[in-house]
Amino acid sequence: MAKLTSDALDIIRQYAALLETVEEGLDYVEASFSDPRRMHADVLLADLLLALGKIGETNVYLCQLFADESDLIGHIERFADVLEAAAALDGQFSDAAAKERIVCGRLSPAFQAWKSAMESGLRRYVVQ
Repeated sequence: MAKLTSDALDIIRQYAALLETVEEGLDYVEASFSDPRRMHADVLLADLLLALGKIGETNVYLCQLFADESDLIGHIERFADVLEAAAALDGQFSDAAAKERIVCGRLSPAFQAWKSAMESGLRRYVVQ
């Protein structure tokens, strides 16, 4: 287990909270496909894509922080699967069926699987 500064622990806790927020947002966007009363899902989805970019940026820092923890580095590197799924949305925002297929069939499942692995790797740092 890496010895971390209080600043590093704060970043990890904020990162874990962001993962929760993104998951909740994806759940909302998924539900919006079958519930037209859920407004602003496209705006939320765009914000979620920005958040994925921030997660990617933070992953660079986490790779440095956890350089000696190969299992955690492996989890971090699998974020590429999430980014690949997100990239499939490029040019698809106006096609509701394609957007639903990508979000529900690729992006959300990829994110949830990756988040679960990350949470297990970070748990010892977040829960103290």
